[in-house]
Amino acid sequence: MLGAICTTREMRAWEINSAHLGVPTRLLMENAGATVARIILERFKPRTVSVVAGVGGKAGDGLVAARHLSTAGVHVRVFLVSRPESIHHPDTLDALKAAEAAGVELHYDYMRWADSDWLDADVIVDAMLGTGVRGELRRPYREIVEEINRSGRKVVAIDIPTGIDPDTGKVLGTAVKADITVTMHCIKAGLKQNDGPRHAGEIVVANIGLPRDAWLYIGPGDLEVLLPRRREWARKGEAGRVLVVGGSKWFYGAPWIAALSAFYAGADLVYLAAPEPVFNTVVSPEIIPVPLPGDILRVNHARELEDRIQLADVILVGPGIGAHRESWIASRLIVKRALELGKLVVVDADGLKALTEYATPQDRIESLDGKAILTPHVGEASLLLGKRIGHEDIEARIEAAKHLADKLSAVVILKGRIDVVAKPGGYYRLNRSGTPDMSAGGTGDVLAGVTAGLLAEIKDPWIAAQLAAYVTGVAGEEAVREQGRAAPSLLIREVSRTLSRVRYKYAS
Repeated sequence: MLGAICTTREMRAWEINSAHLGVPTRLLMENAGATVARIILERFKPRTVSVVAGVGGKAGDGLVAARHLSTAGVHVRVFLVSRPESIHHPDTLDALKAAEAAGVELHYDYMRWADSDWLDADVIVDAMLGTGVRGELRRPYREIVEEINRSGRKVVAIDIPTGIDPDTGKVLGTAVKADITVTMHCIKAGLKQNDGPRHAGEIVVANIGLPRDAWLYIGPGDLEVLLPRRREWARKGEAGRVLVVGGSKWFYGAPWIAALSAFYAGADLVYLAAPEPVFNTVVSPEIIPVPLPGDILRVNHARELEDRIQLADVILVGPGIGAHRESWIASRLIVKRALELGKLVVVDADGLKALTEYATPQDRIESLDGKAILTPHVGEASLLLGKRIGHEDIEARIEAAKHLADKLSAVVILKGRIDVVAKPGGYYRLNRSGTPDMSAGGTGDVLAGVTAGLLAEIKDPWIAAQLAAYVTGVAGEEAVREQGRAAPSLLIREVSRTLSRVRYKYAS
């Protein structure tokens, strides 16, 4: 993963995961700054260095680099754009104190040092604006950047040149033109597209000691960063509409569990389309019923659901449909129609078998166009791939999930004691939240519903799948801790609690 391309949100999530794993961001900052200093010493052997620093985490990296350069005998001056009281990042404040204690020469407030000889240095370090930049550069950053670019000095940018959007690579009005960009752990996407490469110069990836498990395993940082917050003035339907299609005369619990899970995961409106017997024993006021004539899902139901499919954002197909040939054909028709209409799809349980079973070459679904999430267990994945997969062989399960994601062009949650979440292109992450008690019946239906509910709001199958796997596992742990069992009804309640703690934390 070191040196791979990442987004700013991914990197932020991994930093939070790192802290939960016992490696705090202050330590990552120390490693980052030390690496920047080492690269400057190796490449330029400077006598003098000017570090121009903002107020965020990137400034902290610059202050650490200044301290290490000073210790190595370089004459270092740090020019902070603002006054010290403008710095609120706790790690950066620590780095500032450490630089002061080490005797590093510090100058505050651009208006005070603008007319000084701050550009008179062998190397200028850009420690101003990084992954937290928003909108076009304003004064005084715009003026500072333009002066640096006119100086003719060697320039080293930390993480990403100031003025380059870290995710798109577009110039935000103006941007530093660096000779070297030392980027932390992963290459920010903006460094490789649009104006990024022209401004980055040589890209050097710094190993800052981010634990492998921080990015390999889905964790609390992913939930904190990737889960959308609810707006104070949110309107009905804004968090998405889910249509659950499933059930039969013999399996009526599964579609209800899935539908309720989608609702309590946050979908604003959830419709349950199922054969009439499914509604004879269970009623829930949160779910909008769509009774279908007969005991099983039939081919003509696919046509009857056209309006509902058009209304929904996400279609969840499979829970409880049973092993009926006609139901599988109907499921396949519904999935195909949903994709034709540009909808997002979640396929679970017998719906997975419907993708390939009883399908003619013309009728078989070869690709889900990157718009679907599949939630198989090992047996279902084995059927889809045509080969047996070992339950406890994690490497074999990783390869199977990657293969299945590529084969059907879909995101895959391969369920197990350790879930494998894979997307096309060979990229995957693991999830170890959960408990052995989640082998109980109905927990897979909860996961399918949570996946659909999150997908309806997030609209990104890769992110929704990761959060669904993690949150459902955390809910299972809480249910066992509080109630002694990870029964579906308890899981649904804990899913809602887990998401709400984050969803409304910074609601606006």
